[in-house]
Amino acid sequence: MPDAFTYLVVDDDELDRLTLISEATKYACLQRVGTCRNGREALEYIRHLKPDIVFSDIEMPDMDGMEMMRTLYGTVPIPVFITSHPEFALESYDLEVFDYILKPLSAERFEKCISRIQEFFRLRQRAMAVAQPEENGYILVKQGYEKHRLHHSDILYLESMKDYTKIRTISGQSLLVLETLSSLLLQLPGDQFMRIHRSYAVNQRKVESIGTGKVMVQGVELPVGKSFKSAVGTRIS
Repeated sequence: MPDAFTYLVVDDDELDRLTLISEATKYACLQRVGTCRNGREALEYIRHLKPDIVFSDIEMPDMDGMEMMRTLYGTVPIPVFITSHPEFALESYDLEVFDYILKPLSAERFEKCISRIQEFFRLRQRAMAVAQPEENGYILVKQGYEKHRLHHSDILYLESMKDYTKIRTISGQSLLVLETLSSLLLQLPGDQFMRIHRSYAVNQRKVESIGTGKVMVQGVELPVGKSFKSAVGTRIS
């Protein structure tokens, strides 16, 4: 597990930003890389600084937190909402937000969140010892007791099966690996692979066509979740 995690604060309320920063300074493992007032401003920060954690409000001017998280889906290891609005919790679940904290932020609730984050990175480090890039352009995955070396360009799509992920290749091979889809996506190039549904991610270079609520990948029709339609339309042409 890394000694420190970088984080970005996204909130239009100055007092709430200061409260969060004050709590975060209690943890030596947290290093702030910046603060933003809305989602649009945060997009550039996140794409360039690539923070491990994004603590974000939801209701903000220009671009709210939900729209920001849809745009960035799968590219932020730990997205966390800190908001006054409990009604967005279900939608955040579809975006696989790591934690959903209600304001006002308390020290006890923040401590619980940080403990979960630390545990996540411990588990991720163990998983990456099994499935990790061998060299540029390749990933090493394990199915049962067998290890498979896959070139990124050989992967068509990935399908989530709870704690497992099925990897479909251009040769028609299917590999079932004991690793979540989210974890595997963090090990693959973000400019090539993207989440299109809670259960599916695709190699963008292998998409043959885009329809209403679906994409075609080597003759296979895959669903596009409603939370991902905007991102799919923007990134896959």
